[in-house]
Amino acid sequence: MQPLQTVISLLCVSLSCRLSDCGLTDTSLGDLATALRTNQSLTVLNLGGNKLGDAGVQLLCDGLKHSNCKLHKLDLKGCGVTATGCGDLAPVLRTNQSLTELSLRGNNLGDAGVQLLCKELKHPNCKLQTLDLRYCGVTAIGCGDLAPVLRTSQSLTELKLRGNNLGDAGVRLLCKGLKHLNCKLQKLYLGYCGVTATGCKDLAPVLRTSHRLTELNLWGKLGDAGVRLLCKGLKHPNCKLQKLHLGSCGLTAAGFRDLAAVLSTSQSLKELDLGANNPGDAGVQLLCEGLKQLNCKLQSLLWSCGLTETSCRDLAAVLRTSQSLTELDLSDNKLGVSGVRLLCEGLKHPNSFLDGHLPGASCEDLAAVLRAKESLTDLDLGYNYLGDAGMQRLCKGLSHPNCKLQRLGQARWSLRVLGFGEAPFSSAVTTAAGSSAALVATGI
Repeated sequence: MQPLQTVISLLCVSLSCRLSDCGLTDTSLGDLATALRTNQSLTVLNLGGNKLGDAGVQLLCDGLKHSNCKLHKLDLKGCGVTATGCGDLAPVLRTNQSLTELSLRGNNLGDAGVQLLCKELKHPNCKLQTLDLRYCGVTAIGCGDLAPVLRTSQSLTELKLRGNNLGDAGVRLLCKGLKHLNCKLQKLYLGYCGVTATGCKDLAPVLRTSHRLTELNLWGKLGDAGVRLLCKGLKHPNCKLQKLHLGSCGLTAAGFRDLAAVLSTSQSLKELDLGANNPGDAGVQLLCEGLKQLNCKLQSLLWSCGLTETSCRDLAAVLRTSQSLTELDLSDNKLGVSGVRLLCEGLKHPNSFLDGHLPGASCEDLAAVLRAKESLTDLDLGYNYLGDAGMQRLCKGLSHPNCKLQRLGQARWSLRVLGFGEAPFSSAVTTAAGSSAALVATGI
């Protein structure tokens, strides 16, 4: 039996099938279409990275349109699909009542392809919930077709548009759909879409009026002016946003000042991604003032922001006072041992509920935290050169009966690349894992 025929026979009894980057072409798709028509148990199919082209998609759609097909998730990332292939996929959206997630990421669909998809996305029979159009060559013209979908679709809750040149004009069109009472969208990804402060001016009213939008990704160059406009919407009592991603937005202390005001007033915001901005110690200090407010509900925060020991002093004060913060990612910051020591003083406080991702970690201080902190369940020390001696100190804390750590992450190669012995390290971790009643997973 040929390898592909073997796979097809397995498909007839499988629930999920991943065939990404398998060198498949359009000639393989006839057999796959047969499997989709005959197998009523297959719910997930990943074909990403195969050069199927439009001809392959046409064959696949013959199976997808069959009444026996119960597929829920289809991944066609980077499959060489164009607007022509969208012409075949579009009717599937109307006729297949089980398909809820479709990824077309990295295909050159263009606005013409999106237009074809949108005609069927508006159909009442379409049940699609998640549509991934990242890096698909969509412009503001495509947004003109997507906006009516947002107004009419009763199922679409997640739309990914990262890496398309939508610009502020495209965002303005999308916002017309987002503000409509019928819009069901909960998650919108607009990272690296050319959005500026002008686009934020249109997004701010959406934050005030939408009762469903809970996650917004705006990675890109918004600047402080754009964030100031967003904050006007974020502070409104009607805003329901829970997750906001503002990485690499060129934010300074001024932008952090506006965000701090949001933290002290928002009743919904729980996760704030501010990675790859450069607020300086002054910006972190301002943000910490918001984090220490009793009304602050934030649970997750910050990475790669050029933080120093001075910032750690302010963050430690937050750890001692915040009743909500449970996750703090400080990877790619040059904290040093002294900075981590300051953080550990905050972590040991009984009011701290944090799970941590700490660079530049001092094992002696962390071991003390593990002995004293019963709420710390997740610790990621990836890419820290701890050495065997450091790990042995850490393991003394892990072995303590008060330690409740469940997940410990540590990049193994960082030990081996410096020539540290594998046996002492493994022995220490094994001993600690055997002593700990809570530790269930390690990334080692």
